[in-house]
Amino acid sequence: MDSRLKYSGFIPADESNSNVCLNLELEKLLGDLQGASYAYFAAPRNREVAPLIISNYPSRWLKAYKNANYHLIDPIIHHGLKSCAPFSWSDALQAASCDKSRELFRRSSQYRICSGATFTLHDACGMFSSLSLCNSGPQADFERRMADQQGQLQMALIRFHSRLLSLRAMDELFPEPQTGPLSARELGVLKWVMMGKAYREIALICAISERTVKFHMSNISGKLQVCNAKQAVYEAQRQGIL
Repeated sequence: MDSRLKYSGFIPADESNSNVCLNLELEKLLGDLQGASYAYFAAPRNREVAPLIISNYPSRWLKAYKNANYHLIDPIIHHGLKSCAPFSWSDALQAASCDKSRELFRRSSQYRICSGATFTLHDACGMFSSLSLCNSGPQADFERRMADQQGQLQMALIRFHSRLLSLRAMDELFPEPQTGPLSARELGVLKWVMMGKAYREIALICAISERTVKFHMSNISGKLQVCNAKQAVYEAQRQGIL
């Protein structure tokens, strides 16, 4: 695999094109397996948030999967959370103890998503990610290809995951649930702004990048319908948020 991949424009400013760009970059990393059906899954292990899914599975299935939070009963995800080594989907299905998990597999079979292999990654930030490849041909041929290319595929997962996190902060990928107009993180950033802290100082205090602080302030200004940080503080105080 060519490790000198070019990532310019990896994540465009236009969010509507973002997933298309992510799919293309992941497909580059898959090398000889371009054209295969795949799914990249990522989520923090210690937070209940919507996962990030990059996939070329049928759009109807992806929509149903996300809307119903099927990741909570997906035997592939459950098995992956307990596994460090690549595994076949048949292994995950055998280990499934929940009838709902087996029923999910039957539903996915309607979209020809019923046989495959999954590679996993547990990173230092507490994130779990996986790369699943769906088999659409003879099982023996698929197993042979997975065995021959397992090192390449594991590295593809590591590189894609690492690059994604270098370009998007955790708060951007997995926003915290909101109990009001501002998330807990946004409220925390705005409080430090109110206290006169510079973006650089807030970044150090919150252990995030200065770019992420600016990202939060941009969101805050948009939600409060103001133009700058000073106006955001005033409007938040007027609304009783601060």
